[in-house]
Amino acid sequence: MSFGGEKLPQIVLFGDSLTAWGFDEKTQGFGWYLQKMYKGKADIVNEGYAGYTSQAIKRNFTRLITRLTAPGAPETLLVTIFLGANDACIIGDSEYVPLPLFTSNICEFVEEILIQDDLPNAKIVLITPPPVNVPDPLPDPLPGVGEEGDEEDARNDMGFRTYMSKKRYAKGIMAISGEYAETERVVGVDFWRACVEEALVGQGRGEELEGEGKGERFEDVRLPGCGLKTAKRFPEGWFTDGLHLGPLGYKVLSKALVDTVLAKWPELSPGKIGV
Repeated sequence: MSFGGEKLPQIVLFGDSLTAWGFDEKTQGFGWYLQKMYKGKADIVNEGYAGYTSQAIKRNFTRLITRLTAPGAPETLLVTIFLGANDACIIGDSEYVPLPLFTSNICEFVEEILIQDDLPNAKIVLITPPPVNVPDPLPDPLPGVGEEGDEEDARNDMGFRTYMSKKRYAKGIMAISGEYAETERVVGVDFWRACVEEALVGQGRGEELEGEGKGERFEDVRLPGCGLKTAKRFPEGWFTDGLHLGPLGYKVLSKALVDTVLAKWPELSPGKIGV
C-alpha cells in the first residue's frame, strides 16, 4: 500500500495463531485494531503462523528479515514478537519447547533485528503468552478438606500445569525485555498478568493481587481459568476455545500494547508519523 505515491512505513506482527488470527474483525484482534488506528499512516503486516513454536518458526523469521531489509523495502517502525502459547504447552512430562530453548530463540530474534543496518530505528515489543482457560473444574477441595492427596493430584493435572507453564514463559519474556532495556528499542508487554488482573477485578477480587510480593505466591490464589475447583473461568468472550482469544481477550491485549508503545515511544503515535 502507498500514500501520496510513497510506500507507507510498516508495523510487523510476528508470531503464532494468536497473531495470525488477530486480524479477524469477528474477534476484533489486535492486528485489526492497529489497522484501524494506523489507517493511512502505516501498514500493519500479518506475519502470524498458526501452530508454530519459537523453534519451528525460525525459517519464517529468516525470510521476514530478508524482506524487511531488501532494497526498496518500506521503513519498519515496529516489530511485535508474540510467541510462547504453543511452546509452553505441556506434552507428557515437559513443555513442548523447553523454557531455556524458548528464551534463547526469543533472544536470537531480538538480536537479529537489532544488528540490521537497514533496520536502525525498528522498535521491538515482546508480548507474553496469555493464560489458558481450563475447561472443567479440577477435583480439588481446599487444602485439608476431602481425601488426602486431592490437592496435589489436581495441581499435577495437565490443564493446571499448562496454565502455570504459561506464567513461567511470560516471566521469561519479561526478563528478556529487561535485559535489552538499555538499547531503548525493546519493551515487554506482560499480557499474561494483564489478563489475570483484569479478570480478578471483574470478579471483585482485585485485592487478592496485593498478596503477591508480600509472602503470598500467585500460585496460591485461585486464579481465573486455572481449573482449580474454587476458581472461576474467564467469562465468555475472553477465549474461543480455551487457548485462542476472543474479543475480550484481544481488547486487553490491544490496550496493553498501545499503552506500552506510546508511553515508551510517543513518536509512534499515528498523528506523529510522517510529520
